[in-house]
Amino acid sequence: MKIHTSNGVSIVAMQLRSTLDTIVKDVADLPEKLAADLIPAGMLPTGPMMFLYDDVIDDPHHEFDLRIALPLSVDDIARYKGPYTTTRLEPFHFVETVLYGDIAELGPKAYEPLFQEIHASGLTVTRFVREVYQNFVDPSSPDNETRVQVGVVA
Repeated sequence: MKIHTSNGVSIVAMQLRSTLDTIVKDVADLPEKLAADLIPAGMLPTGPMMFLYDDVIDDPHHEFDLRIALPLSVDDIARYKGPYTTTRLEPFHFVETVLYGDIAELGPKAYEPLFQEIHASGLTVTRFVREVYQNFVDPSSPDNETRVQVGVVA
């Protein structure tokens, strides 16, 4: 398995608590609200939307922190005055898989095979996961491209 290292990135994000069981209901239209907050201020994201999972495990009832984030330039982060938090994500080590198509298939077609490969290779996970919505049309579109990045100890 190839271990990648991300670049650091400045983000604006909304944070919530969720579980794997309730995430679809919890997230609802929050990504659209985050994106819409930037438009009146004339800010454009510098990359795709990300979901950042902290302390996530393979238990559908375990609560974890979820941040829905958009990357912004350093200048835009400095002038952002909206209701969401800004921070800088430091580089992290991860292994990755890409799902093309319906995001309802993330579990069986992305996470399950990736975690099988991680366990088979003996890597240690960090409980930090990032989903990068490289190309998002709508939840079931065959044109979606979602990068699943699981943090590992390098």
